[in-house]
Amino acid sequence: MAALEKIRSHGKLIAICVGGALLAFVLGDFDRILATLLGSGQTTIAKINGTGIDYGEFMENRVKSREQFMKLATGRNTLDAQSSNEVRDYCWEQLVRENTVGKFLSEQGIQASDAELVYMIQTGNVTPFMRQAFANPETGRIDEARIRAYMSQTDPESKFIWKTLENELREAREYNKYLSMISQGLYVTKAEVEQEFKRRTQLSDIKYVSVPLSEVADNEVAATESDLKNYYEKNKKRFYRYQETRDIAYVSFDVIPTEEDSAAILKSTNAIKDEFEKENVEDIATFVNSKSDIPYTDYNYSKGEIKNEVLDSLIFNGNQSDFVYGPYVEQGFYRLARFTGFVDRPDSVKVSHILLAFRNPADSLSVKAKADSLMTEIRRGVDFNALAVKVSDDQASARDSGNLNWITEGIGYIPEFKNACFATAKGQIDLVKTNYGYHIIKVTDRTAVKKKAKVGFVSVEIRPSRPTYSAAYAKANEFAGKNRTNAQFEKAIEEEKLIRRIAPNVSANTNQIPGLENSREFVRWAYDEQKSKEVSEVMELGDRYVVASLVGVHPKGIPSFTAVKTQVEAQVVNDLKASKLAEKMQGATSVDVLASQLGKPVQEAQAVNFEMTQIPGIGFEPKVIAAASALQLNQVSAPVKGNNAVYVLQNTSYTPSQQIQPLNYTTDQKQLKDELRYRAYYQIPEAITQMVEIDDRRVKFF
Repeated sequence: MAALEKIRSHGKLIAICVGGALLAFVLGDFDRILATLLGSGQTTIAKINGTGIDYGEFMENRVKSREQFMKLATGRNTLDAQSSNEVRDYCWEQLVRENTVGKFLSEQGIQASDAELVYMIQTGNVTPFMRQAFANPETGRIDEARIRAYMSQTDPESKFIWKTLENELREAREYNKYLSMISQGLYVTKAEVEQEFKRRTQLSDIKYVSVPLSEVADNEVAATESDLKNYYEKNKKRFYRYQETRDIAYVSFDVIPTEEDSAAILKSTNAIKDEFEKENVEDIATFVNSKSDIPYTDYNYSKGEIKNEVLDSLIFNGNQSDFVYGPYVEQGFYRLARFTGFVDRPDSVKVSHILLAFRNPADSLSVKAKADSLMTEIRRGVDFNALAVKVSDDQASARDSGNLNWITEGIGYIPEFKNACFATAKGQIDLVKTNYGYHIIKVTDRTAVKKKAKVGFVSVEIRPSRPTYSAAYAKANEFAGKNRTNAQFEKAIEEEKLIRRIAPNVSANTNQIPGLENSREFVRWAYDEQKSKEVSEVMELGDRYVVASLVGVHPKGIPSFTAVKTQVEAQVVNDLKASKLAEKMQGATSVDVLASQLGKPVQEAQAVNFEMTQIPGIGFEPKVIAAASALQLNQVSAPVKGNNAVYVLQNTSYTPSQQIQPLNYTTDQKQLKDELRYRAYYQIPEAITQMVEIDDRRVKFF
């Protein structure tokens, strides 16, 4: 009541504010008014070095523009939730790059000219998205002819797409130029090369005995509070958190199809079967695509490739030439299979081709005439390979005389092209039209022909019905309504014998929790300082309803002793176990004798050197590698406390390090420089970004 009276007393002011906000909304300026009413900080999506980034500007100038680009570039009218998330993430990363690495490059005067971009396109050194947009689908290589044709288009949409791709290419070129400059300053000295070579060529064969830490029971060692705190003080930097994370406990009320749901879907699938049996063979693909939850696959099956053994046997051992089998259950679907006959085909064919591409639909007749003329020349003896190099519009394969190498049934080529390849005899040529133009195909080799089945599958997913969803929601809602505190939440889980799940160390920018579909809502709830104070309302995440409770908050930086006590204790206990085992293994003069005393087998490892990251049979044990590399011939080591066991080693063969030769020096120096460049490529932008203060508030908005 007090809140209502307060609103009434300020009624006129609120009316003005609301009226102004509505007017602003109509005029398209709602974000500015919202910022005025709530304070500018309420619409700030981030601060980079103290400069605020407005949510409205971010969405309008970046996200919407990128969404438009993605729709035009992919031919889609709308973007699904995952694609929208990817767009926002891309725009955020772009924003950070511009305000960190981008500013740094600008200050250094690094730019990319138009001529450089042309050279990148000519050499195929382009961005992944440009490669995807302009690669030849049959070779995966960049197609200069397609790029030139696209650049010649004058409509606004094509210009917008090309400008976006060009800007991305320019950004990539500027960054690569900077890396090239850095790489010129990366040098590996002669002494470093010699040292690395010595470490790599000094080899030791060893035999060893090991005792796993797990053989010491936890109650055999006692870690005091003092031990734990001492370990924490010495190692607390190892626990440093680079971002805040949160632990979320949750229970899931899964929506699972009932027997009634399955029966209803089976009935509808049987109705489809009646239609499927009457469908003309040539219309099978169209029918499947109109009725099935999984699109038609243009594939011919060998014996044994069809998962359902009964169906496979009926096709390859039976006498029927055309029948429908099913419904049968497979991986959550009711499936119908229409077998329409056999074809004789090899498993794979080796193909070369010459592509005569369309520039526009009107060119079809003239391109066909040119293709026919070339077919005549080839049949008269003109060299196919030389012709491919000279005239093919598939520049990538033309460089290799039109060679596409071996193709199989499962390859993702368009059906018309693939079917023509499999239908052409070895040594023969054929002509086929696709959306890309006319292809002159030459089959240079093929595997043995075998009998294959043509089968179309209709797959109907066994989904829960609306009543099933409603029943699951009712259970979840009842649970959430009765248990509003963490204590009630935990108690109810125990009493109702529910499964308590945990999503640990979830950051504010986590998009997907394993096992939970569309889980961004789940993450946003956990980072809402008001809502996460009590148990969540019901969240619908895919085919499950979830109720959550925030059970842990881990701030950025070095965590407190209490926050990491469990981890500290596990490490201290392992150290104590290792010390206990080492005492028993101390003073050994022979691995064989020690192994006999311990009742453990003697194991071996060959050619151990200091540059190895792990030893076969042992795994990642740096201390073992170091100890093995230091042993002289027949020398027995002191016990080595590893990550998972305690080891005693004995050298059985020792090869001293070799003197590096000039040829090795050159190749090794290049390899070490390449490794430095590779590390620089990832570490430089990370280092630049760490120099900038970024206050990321995206979780408040999406």
